[in-house]
Amino acid sequence: MTKSKDDNPEKTREHISEESMKDLLTKQLDIVGSGGAFVWAIFFLCVTPNILNGFHVSSYTLLGHLPEDQWCGLPDLYATNWTLAQRRHIAEGGLNSGGCTVWDWNYKHLSQMSYETALNYTSHMSEINRPAEVSCKVKGSYEYADPESTFVSDWDLTCEKSIQRTSAQVSISLGKFCGSFSFGILADKFGRKTSFTLGAAFFVVGSFFCTFSPWYSLFLAGRFALGAASSGLFYPAFTMIVENVCLKHRSWMSIAFSASYPIGMIILAIIGYLIQPWRHLQLALTIPSLLLILNCYLMNESPRWLITNQRYDRVYKILFKQPSHYEIQPTVAVTASSDLLTDKKSLEPEGGSSSSLLEKLKNGPLKSIIELFANPNVRKLIFTSYFMFCVTSLSYYVTALNAANLSVSRYLYIVATGLVDIPSYLVPVVMLRFTGRRITTMFLFLWTGVSLLLVLAVPAGSTTWIVAFAMLGRFGISATYSVVTLYTAELYPTQIRNSALGTCSTFAHVGSISAPYVVDVLGALGWYIPTTICGCCVLVAGLLTLTLPETGMGTGKLSEQIERVAATAADAPQPEKSEKPEKPEKPEKQ
Repeated sequence: MTKSKDDNPEKTREHISEESMKDLLTKQLDIVGSGGAFVWAIFFLCVTPNILNGFHVSSYTLLGHLPEDQWCGLPDLYATNWTLAQRRHIAEGGLNSGGCTVWDWNYKHLSQMSYETALNYTSHMSEINRPAEVSCKVKGSYEYADPESTFVSDWDLTCEKSIQRTSAQVSISLGKFCGSFSFGILADKFGRKTSFTLGAAFFVVGSFFCTFSPWYSLFLAGRFALGAASSGLFYPAFTMIVENVCLKHRSWMSIAFSASYPIGMIILAIIGYLIQPWRHLQLALTIPSLLLILNCYLMNESPRWLITNQRYDRVYKILFKQPSHYEIQPTVAVTASSDLLTDKKSLEPEGGSSSSLLEKLKNGPLKSIIELFANPNVRKLIFTSYFMFCVTSLSYYVTALNAANLSVSRYLYIVATGLVDIPSYLVPVVMLRFTGRRITTMFLFLWTGVSLLLVLAVPAGSTTWIVAFAMLGRFGISATYSVVTLYTAELYPTQIRNSALGTCSTFAHVGSISAPYVVDVLGALGWYIPTTICGCCVLVAGLLTLTLPETGMGTGKLSEQIERVAATAADAPQPEKSEKPEKPEKPEKQ
C-alpha cells in the first residue's frame, strides 16, 4: 500500500485553499528566514557579487590614468646617437604642450648632424624665422613612460583625443542608467534569480570584452555592459535579502551588504598596486567574476516573489526541501468571472473606446508624471529634489575619481575612499533617529560643502591636508546619498512617489555622467576646480533643504531605518515601492 502511494503521488495530493497555502508558505518562510543555512546562503550568495561591483567604482582611476610622462617619438631621430632628453629638447624645446606638439623642423636633415650642431642650427633658424608648431601625429607618434600601466597608450587617448579617455567612465554610468530600470522591470516580471543571472552574464561578457578588446569601441561596450550588470546584480541581490530574511538579521545584513561595496574598492587598490599592467589588472578583476556562475547555480528564486506569482509548488520545494503534496482547490467559477469582469472594468479608460489618445495617456502612463508638475507646491518640491539628487551624485563620483587632480597616490586614495565609505553608512542611522530628515540632510550637505571648499584654503603643496578635507567631504556626501533618497521618498504621496523617485534617479544619473568630465576636463584647467564646483553646489543644496518640510518620520525604529538607509547606500537612488514593505527601496554608484 505504501509503495503504491509513492508510485502514484498525484492520487495522494491533499486539497488546500489558496489562502491556506499562502499562510503555510509564509509561516515557513518566517521560520527559515529567522536563521540557519537558508539565511546564510542568501547572505553570502548576495554579498559576494556586490564586492565585484565595488571593483568598477574606481577602476577607471587605475586603468585609465594619464601616463606619468609623454613625448613625441620622431622616427627620423631614432638613428642618431642623441639621448631622449636631447631629442625632446630639439623637438619640444620652449613648448608647453606635454608632448602633443613639436616644432616643424626637417628632422631628417637634422638627424645627419651631431646634437650640438643641430642645437646651434635650430637656435639660429628660430631667430630668423620661428618654425610652426604642429601636432606630434604629423611628424611621429606619441610615446609614454610605463605605457603598459594604462589603456591610454593602447589607443593614444591623449592630446586631441583626451576627451575619449573620459568616455570609459561615462560608459559605466550610462550602463548603470540603462540597467537600473531595465533590470528592475525584469526582476519584478521574471523573477529575482532571472534578473541576477542575466546581470551575471553581462558582467562576465563585459569583463572579457574589457580585458581582451583590440578596439576602443569594443572596450567601451564592455564597460557599458559592466555598468548595466552592476545594476542587474545589485538590485535583485539586495531584494533577496530584504524579502526573505527576518527583521532581526535583515538590519545588520543590509549594512553588511552595503559595506561590501567599499570593500571591493579596497581590494581593487591592493590588486592594482600588485599588478601594474592594465590588461593584467583587468584580467585579475575578471577572473573572480567567473564565480558568478556558481552563484547562479546555487541561488534559488526568491520565495516571496514566487508566492506573489502563485508558484506554490516551487516555493514549497525550496522551503520544505521536498516536493509539495498539496493541490490548490479551484475557485468558484462565478466568483472568478465576476472578479475578472470587475478587473476588466477597472482597467478600461473612463471615456470608453471613443476617448482620444491624449486622454488615454493623461489618464494612463503620464498621469503620475503630470501630477508632479500640476500642483505648484509639488512642483517646487520636485525641482528641489532634482537638484539635490544631481548634486549628490555628481559630488559622490567626483570625490571617487579625483585622485590625479589632488596629486596623491591613486592606490592610497582609493583605499582611503573605501575606508571612509564604510562608517558613512552608519552615521545617518543614528542622526535620523534624533534629528529627523530635514535637519540631517541639511547638516550633511553643509558638512560636505564646507569640507570641499576648505581644500581651497590649503596650500597646493600640503597634500596630506588636501586629501584629509577631501575625505571629510567624501564621508559627508556618502552619508548624504543614503539620506536624500529616504527623505525624498517621504516627501511625496504614495500615488506619485514612484514617479518622483524615478525622475529623480534620472537626474542622479545626469550627475554621475557629468562627473568624469568635471574631473578630467575642468580638473586639467585647475586642480581645485572639481572640488570647488561640488562644494558650492552642495552648499546651495543644503540651503534649499530649508525650503522643504519635515516629514515627521524621523523617529522610527532603528532597525527599520538601518534597512532603509542601507538600501540606498551602495548605489544611486531608484524608485521606492513603499506599498510593498517586503521589497527594498531601490536606490542610482554609478
